[in-house]
Amino acid sequence: MPPALELWETMGSTNDRALELAREGAPHGCAVAARRQTAGRGRRGHVWESPRGNLYLSVVLRPCVSPSRLPGLAAACGLGAADVLDVLLASNAPQLKWPNDLLAAGRKLGGILVEAARDNDGKSFAVCGIGINIESAPRDLGAVSLAELGVAASFSALAEALRAGIVSRVDAWASAEGERPLDGIREGYLAHLAWRGEKVVALSPAGRELARGTLDTVDPWGRAVVDGTPYAAEQASLRPA
Repeated sequence: MPPALELWETMGSTNDRALELAREGAPHGCAVAARRQTAGRGRRGHVWESPRGNLYLSVVLRPCVSPSRLPGLAAACGLGAADVLDVLLASNAPQLKWPNDLLAAGRKLGGILVEAARDNDGKSFAVCGIGINIESAPRDLGAVSLAELGVAASFSALAEALRAGIVSRVDAWASAEGERPLDGIREGYLAHLAWRGEKVVALSPAGRELARGTLDTVDPWGRAVVDGTPYAAEQASLRPA
């Protein structure tokens, strides 16, 4: 049985390692963390810059929920990370940028990638990958690090705290009543939602502008609602207008 948290100096991709462990039967909550990745990836197959000195963590998740609720898993993971960062960033409360980024002081602090698969016994599972800028942040992306925000974070302690926080939120979400993806967590998610009530631009995966208007909310199905029109995460991403 693998340890609850594997710690690595360098590896290709923590998500790939967690997927490998999960396919072999690793339990819910098992996780892998690295200080540097050589083959990290983000949403829609984008390369994830993974320099040494930051935290790259992937958690195996086996929530017992109906298929209709699974689109809410990424939001539950984001909230779990925000719970931990709330404690560290008292004066720069973290926000969740729909659908998959963590912000602090209005800048990107981290990102989340959830991948679903089946193990060797045919049982479904997911892996939540999260990257947090501890010591440095990509300047060309307008990102920020914990160090810039005055927070000195221990790699191993933060990895364990995030693992536990994500598992705790996912467990609470999975046990909540309701069949919609955000049932049980929507109130907490909206409390952390970046740019709510502000002007945003909705962009297609190819970068084409789909809409420009006010971010009203994120609905119970996990869709961003811009001037009354809902957009699924597969359809759009948001930027401030």
